[in-house]
Amino acid sequence: MDSPLGIVDETRQQLVLHAVNHAAQKTGIRAGMTLADARAILPSLKTSEADIQAETKALSRLADWCGRYTPWTAPDEEGSGAAFAGGGSVWLDITGCAHLFGGEEALMRDVIDRLNCLGFTSYAATADTSGAAWAAARYTHYKRRRWTSVRKGQAQNVLAPLPVAGLRLKSNTVSGLQAVGLRRIGDLIPIPRAALADRFGSEVADRLDQAFGDRPEPISPIAPASPWHARVNFAEPIGRSEDISNAVHKLCNELADMLENEGIGARRLTLTFYPPDGVVERLQAGTSQANRNADHLARLFSEKLDRITATFGIDAITLTATASEKLPPSQATLDRRSEKRETSVAELADRLSNRLGNKNVVQLALHESHIPERAISSNPVTTCSHPIPATPWRISSSPENQPFRRPRPLRLLPHPEEVEAVAPVPDDPPVMFRWRKQVFRIEHADGPERIAPEWWNDRLGLLETEPENEESRTTPIIPVQENIRDYYRVEDRRGRRFWVYRDGVYNPGTKPSWYVHGVFG
Repeated sequence: MDSPLGIVDETRQQLVLHAVNHAAQKTGIRAGMTLADARAILPSLKTSEADIQAETKALSRLADWCGRYTPWTAPDEEGSGAAFAGGGSVWLDITGCAHLFGGEEALMRDVIDRLNCLGFTSYAATADTSGAAWAAARYTHYKRRRWTSVRKGQAQNVLAPLPVAGLRLKSNTVSGLQAVGLRRIGDLIPIPRAALADRFGSEVADRLDQAFGDRPEPISPIAPASPWHARVNFAEPIGRSEDISNAVHKLCNELADMLENEGIGARRLTLTFYPPDGVVERLQAGTSQANRNADHLARLFSEKLDRITATFGIDAITLTATASEKLPPSQATLDRRSEKRETSVAELADRLSNRLGNKNVVQLALHESHIPERAISSNPVTTCSHPIPATPWRISSSPENQPFRRPRPLRLLPHPEEVEAVAPVPDDPPVMFRWRKQVFRIEHADGPERIAPEWWNDRLGLLETEPENEESRTTPIIPVQENIRDYYRVEDRRGRRFWVYRDGVYNPGTKPSWYVHGVFG
């Protein structure tokens, strides 16, 4: 039999029991007692120092584990501190989920039994409000079972005989109420709220209203809850890869039906596994565009299932669409080749990004800028807001655009690299330049192609400051002649071709800077 043990924490410069085990409870010791009072009852009581920070982390992991019952879970971090003795709590919003486990009673029984297997002694309660459930779970006198249910509209009757500490009040407030003879929650109910507020502040009245549903009490879940959520529970833990794969396909089909009924498609998905040992494992996948093809969604996870270490099997699996977009139904045509082409490109990008990593498969996006390094950007396909085009970009070949088209290099350096160049002035290309410890002697050159700065962008600092006096405002603002680039296509004696530019216009007495920006194939 375990010996009596108490977890001690310092509160208001005195040692208080933060939690006690069953053996200590049988001797009359309760959480919230001072250590001196407990030692007076049981001198042989063993104690250990409380680690609130470690308990908070463990409570967050436990709240994550409770995601097997509902996607809306949250640790009661306020109630896990020293202010409320007796251990931590986890909120579960089981609205719409209880029937999946046979009702509220069966769900609470399953929670208690599983936590008992993990080594936790726990109590559970269901109610219309979180305050009523918290009080009922902690201060109900349990006999044969460790869970209770507060029926709808019965919160006042159930909470009335419970101590005022069940309202989650601060310890000094509880002491003040007890000092004037208000020991039960029922003693506070007939007292006007204004009188309570005048004597004890707004805390008591607010907690009463929250417990009875007269005042809302928002609680943020540990993770954003998604309505697009599918789950499967197993009577016995499964461990074979074939069984896990079949369960994932079933979840993908259920989720795809939900998404289709709502006219949306998934962009990011999370597959969560709940083993019996309490360790939660997750797999994530993303799509380049909204998708609700069940086979494709299952294929994104199939190559990652071997990462799951199902040493003790898996009790439950959930699939959640954490991000979604509108995806209206499309009209099928007789010739579906174009539709298949567009779908196959997007799904191929999804498979590659989930196999090679999101950052390794990118989509190029055009920007309205004539500065080469700003004209295009690369973003992971699973995070892009624009779908992958089914056909490549095409440059207009109309005759009127031909005079303005100049060849650009296939490979653009991440950043222009400065070189040492020798060039006649003012507008001739370089005859030689040194780059990366090599000397390149130019045989042929073409240019220049002048690219002016974006004078309309004030952030670049390319405009002169507008004068403050009225007389000077009539003077036009002239763009500063810095950052003007003259690009040249040059070829050295070995046939290597580069895209180089001179930064700024030529000024007598100053040596211009030259850069290599790209390499022709």
